[in-house]
Amino acid sequence: GTQRFPAAREHTMATRFAKAVAARVGSAAVLGGGVRAARGAITAVGKRLPELVPPLEFPSRIEPIAAGSSSIDNDVYDDDTVGSSWHSDDPTDQLATLQLLNTARIPYFDRVWRQQLGLPPGRPGAYLEVGCGGGIATVALASLGYQMTGIDPAARALDEARAHARARGLADRTVFAAGDAYDLSAFPDDSFDGVLMADVMEHLLDLPAAVAEVRRVLKPGGVLVFDTINRTYKSYLAAIVLAEEVLQLVPPRVHDWRLFLKPHEAAFLLQANGFLVDTAQFRGMAPTVELDPRKLLRSAARALPSGKLPPPPLSHFVEVSSLDVNYLGWAQLAPLSSGGAAGPTLQSDMQRFRRSATT
Repeated sequence: GTQRFPAAREHTMATRFAKAVAARVGSAAVLGGGVRAARGAITAVGKRLPELVPPLEFPSRIEPIAAGSSSIDNDVYDDDTVGSSWHSDDPTDQLATLQLLNTARIPYFDRVWRQQLGLPPGRPGAYLEVGCGGGIATVALASLGYQMTGIDPAARALDEARAHARARGLADRTVFAAGDAYDLSAFPDDSFDGVLMADVMEHLLDLPAAVAEVRRVLKPGGVLVFDTINRTYKSYLAAIVLAEEVLQLVPPRVHDWRLFLKPHEAAFLLQANGFLVDTAQFRGMAPTVELDPRKLLRSAARALPSGKLPPPPLSHFVEVSSLDVNYLGWAQLAPLSSGGAAGPTLQSDMQRFRRSATT
């Protein structure tokens, strides 16, 4: 037999794939240009082969990082194109990917708040999301009964959040306002029973300042819940190499791997600010896979003509034990003693905290 070289194999695979797409969408035009589109996508990916070695880490992630030291683009959320994707029906459309996290993180946040705050079914109290973005998590929690306030520096994101709350009939349970993680001066001390930082910590250059503000606005005994990304080689491959550079699921420079936060760093920072925290209570989350041939073909038909690879068939996230990539956590301020002061010792508070966390 005749030996088939790699280029010929690539051409044959591209031809078969393009014909499958064309058969699904029923377009002769796609069939005519499908081969070129598929090969163009492969070539485009080859030209932007990513760096597989992570950059040198910052000397300390739990100390302030100088402005301009990071490559992250936190202004992208005010971009009209990106800012309109928060609630897209396509969960692979840039910021809409955050919708997939809710199936894991919202039950976790709700469970922690109900257990640690001893909430009745009506979930009374006041709750704040710092860096709410388009309100994906804020509105989901409001739908469970929480009275939510969301702050964000991006005006476009706040517009999307308000529209989302109105569409869900939850405008009476949500308030959205311009605000900054480093300055929560719009709120008095001891304002909230719970604070949420969802997909926020890995965007902040001055974590100590942000955590100190969260501590100030939380009531004694209040609970901070959060999700963030671990700084590991797995997270570099998943969040930077694949999601950002190869598959282009998210906008460029939406993350800087050096800003990702290891669980023990989060625990140390929170404990230094008076929180009780136990990393044994942290949980990971990971996406599931949905292998629907029709959706796969539709995705390919949309992606290939623009020189992109089809997005992976990712579906809703679930809780997992591994903290290697995305993880969930919580921390609690010690309640006041009967005399109106903080409890007697951090050690005794931690013992009570651990007992409550295991019940």
